[in-house]
Amino acid sequence: MPPRKFIRDSLGLALTQYLIRALLMARGIVAARLLGPLPYGAWNALQLVMEYGTTLPQMGTQQGLDQAVPARIVEGDAGRLERLERAGLFNILILTAVFAGGWVVQAMLRPNRFLEFWGPSGLLLAGIVILSTNLSYYHTTLLRSHGNINAVSGWFFVQGVVGTVFGLALIPGFGAWGLLAGWTAGTVAATITVRIQGRRQVPIVPRPGREGLSLVRVGLPMFIFGASSQVMRSFDRLIILRYLGTLDLGYYGLSVMALNFMLYLPDSVTYVLYPRLLRDFRHHDRRPEAIRGQVERSLRALAVVVPALSGVAYLFAREAIVLVLPKFLPGVTAARVLCFGACGLTLANLSSIVLMTLGRQNVLVPVALGMTALGAWLDYVAVRSGFGIDGVARMTLLTYVLNGGVLLWLACQGLQIAGADRARLLARALMPLFVGFALVYVIDRSLPRSPVMPRSLLVLRLLAALGLFAALYGATVAPLVRGLGLLQIMREMSLMMPRLSRRPGSQAEPDTPIEPRVEP
Repeated sequence: MPPRKFIRDSLGLALTQYLIRALLMARGIVAARLLGPLPYGAWNALQLVMEYGTTLPQMGTQQGLDQAVPARIVEGDAGRLERLERAGLFNILILTAVFAGGWVVQAMLRPNRFLEFWGPSGLLLAGIVILSTNLSYYHTTLLRSHGNINAVSGWFFVQGVVGTVFGLALIPGFGAWGLLAGWTAGTVAATITVRIQGRRQVPIVPRPGREGLSLVRVGLPMFIFGASSQVMRSFDRLIILRYLGTLDLGYYGLSVMALNFMLYLPDSVTYVLYPRLLRDFRHHDRRPEAIRGQVERSLRALAVVVPALSGVAYLFAREAIVLVLPKFLPGVTAARVLCFGACGLTLANLSSIVLMTLGRQNVLVPVALGMTALGAWLDYVAVRSGFGIDGVARMTLLTYVLNGGVLLWLACQGLQIAGADRARLLARALMPLFVGFALVYVIDRSLPRSPVMPRSLLVLRLLAALGLFAALYGATVAPLVRGLGLLQIMREMSLMMPRLSRRPGSQAEPDTPIEPRVEP
């Protein structure tokens, strides 16, 4: 693919992602206000099933296609490529049908929260969403391998716009059912669209074959890591749903919304940085020191910026919820705490792409499994000890920070950073998080506040808190960003300015970008 087209298509995909995320954020806020905590909790519970249904059933087939299809295209053996694709489709359809059908049947056999709220028809629609989404991911994976990145952007755009608009329009008449019906319509419409785009390149008739087992074997390590990471990102909701109920999950839904919002910036940075690390690593004979400078500068910037944004969100959160979502006040503390969860996840995501670039994916799996088990146990202890959703949020934050710290240590080890320097780098990366959290906690507790305080005084209090935080946090972290060169970082990452990343006469290598996925 020509470099200019690659850059243009990649930026188009990134901008589409930002648009869809903004739509989903707006949908979440409006839906929460219109529905109230209990129906919103039921929607969050069903979202969990749909998220797992688009990740767990494939057993590494999608990851295998990601790695095997480009190689087959380069070989030029059309028959071998088609057999591989048809075998992958067979895996996806059979495994997804088993997962979705098994869940629907099991949910109908005995009373449970899903059947009680949604009924058989709601479960069936969720199954349709899961099957349509996995079929679409099969199409977008193959089309992207053929250089058609716009197909990926188009799928997300159609699903997000149609699903959001229809869902919100149907809420007044159908409640939470309107959200589900709208999302089903958006997913089916997007699937039809991507099928039309891929009718000449993507086979639609499945065929079993030994290639299917090969895909699972190739993709299984990354599947285990991805699935474990997703479980770690959602075990808090699972435990709340299981032990505290749908209402508390509705309150906690604001925490998930806040966390996703805080991850917009770091996700965009890792999205742009990963292919650049791959390019530089390959162009310099796979030497770790070739990417060490980029990684350290990106880490320093994100380690300072993300806690700053988290602190601002922490101070804004309560007043925003009071004004916009007053029925969700029991979820304020959890939402504020998880704003800082983005800091731990940022370190984990950056460290993960470094380890993948260095070819050390094998260390990701045991860390993901171990941290998932630890986090689930900590959340369970918090619930059983009577700390409710606030305790779950705190234990989840602790898990995210520990996971980020462990992965960062391993990434620094892979970059061949000496032990003492590694410890200093880890301390510099975590210090802004601890400082930011301590500052907003103390500032919020120190400034007077009353439930009957006039709105004008609340605004003044918020402005004072933000001013104090900016001054104290800025003074504390200033030594960490001295000489960082933010403009240079922007040039290296091509953030919204792709031309600045290339000197005259140079060309960018068309690396394959990471395919982002938007949760339902």
